[in-house]
Amino acid sequence: MTDVQRKKWLNGHQIGLLGVMVMVLVTLTTLTGCQPTSTAKQSRQINVVATLGFYGEAAQAILGHSGHVTTVINSPSIDAESYEPDIKTAKQVAHADVVVENGLGYDSWMDRVVAANQDAGTKTLTIGKLMGKKTGDNPHLWSDPTVMMTVTQRLVTQFSRLNPSQAATYRRRGAAYERQLAVLPKLARQIKRQAKGQQVAVSEPVFDLALTAMGYRVSDGHFAQAIEEDSDPTPADITHLQAQIKHHRIAFFVENTQNSSKNVTAMVQLARRYHVPVVKVTETMPAHQSYRTWMLSQYQQVKRIQEDSHS
Repeated sequence: MTDVQRKKWLNGHQIGLLGVMVMVLVTLTTLTGCQPTSTAKQSRQINVVATLGFYGEAAQAILGHSGHVTTVINSPSIDAESYEPDIKTAKQVAHADVVVENGLGYDSWMDRVVAANQDAGTKTLTIGKLMGKKTGDNPHLWSDPTVMMTVTQRLVTQFSRLNPSQAATYRRRGAAYERQLAVLPKLARQIKRQAKGQQVAVSEPVFDLALTAMGYRVSDGHFAQAIEEDSDPTPADITHLQAQIKHHRIAFFVENTQNSSKNVTAMVQLARRYHVPVVKVTETMPAHQSYRTWMLSQYQQVKRIQEDSHS
C-alpha cells in the first residue's frame, strides 16, 4: 500500500468513525428528550458553525448577542484543506442551526460532517455556490473585494428566516458591517485605474481574485498551481518566471508567506536582486486581525507599489 493509498484508507475510516459518533450523539440526545432541533426555536439564539474565521466574523457581526458562532479553523497554523474533523466538531454541527462553508473542495470535510448529521435540520450556506462558482474554480473566494458583502447579505436573510422577530436588527447590523467592508472594493477600483492591465506573478493563486479586481493579469498560472499542489514546477515554468523577473515584465511578485518552498524562496530572492517589488500575503486570516484589516493591509501593499512606480 502506497503512502497515498494509506492516507486515503485512513481518511475513509476516520470519516466513517466520525459518522458513527455523530449518529450516536444524535441518538443519545433524542433518548434524553433533547433532540438537536434548531436552538433558535427553543431559545431564540441562533447557533452557527463556520469553517473559516472570516465567515464566522460576518455571522457574529450580524447576530451580536442573539447568537453564538463557532469557527472550526481558528488558527493560522491549521490547514483548512487537510483538516480532519473530530468529535468536538461533530457535536458542534449537531447543535448548529446554520453551517457556513467555503465549498469548491476547500473544506469538503464539512460536507461529510453535515451529511452524517442530516436529522439535525442544519442549514448549510456554501459560499462557492452562492457566488455561482463550480468545482475547479479558484477556491480562495475571500480575496475578491465584493464576496464578503454578498455573504453578509445572504446571512442576514437566512438568520431573519430563523428568527423573524430580530430581522430588523439583523438588517441594521449587516448594513453596518457592509459599510466597514466598503473600503475594499473602493480601494480595488482606485488601484485598477493605475494597473493598466499589467502582468504580475504569484507564488500561489491565493490572491488572484483580488488581483483581477485590481486590473492585473497573472502570468505564471502553471508555476503557481504546481506550488499550491506541493509539486515542483516544470523547468520551463521556472525559466519563464525567471525571465519575467529579470526583464521586469511583471509589476510585482505576490508571495504567500504561509507556504514557502525552495522554488518560491529562489524567486523572491531573484525579485529582490532585480528590484521587482514583492507583495506578501497569507492564505489564512492572521490572529488578532479582522477580515477588513487583513485584506486592507494586503491591498495597500499594491497601492504603495503603484505610488512608488510613479514617484
